[in-house]
Amino acid sequence: MILRILLIDMFIITIFMYLLLLGASKCKTAEEIEMEDIEQMEQLKNNCRRQSNDK
Repeated sequence: MILRILLIDMFIITIFMYLLLLGASKCKTAEEIEMEDIEQMEQLKNNCRRQSNDK
């Protein structure tokens, strides 16, 4: 019984988190999206360099 309640709660939390993340990404302007893309590209480049140095 307790397991069933926990599973239902986890499922509900998962749905709300998905909706929260989906809504947050829709509120961004084009400039914010572009800045995030640039930051992610820089992070990927830095991580690739680190992995190359580690080998």
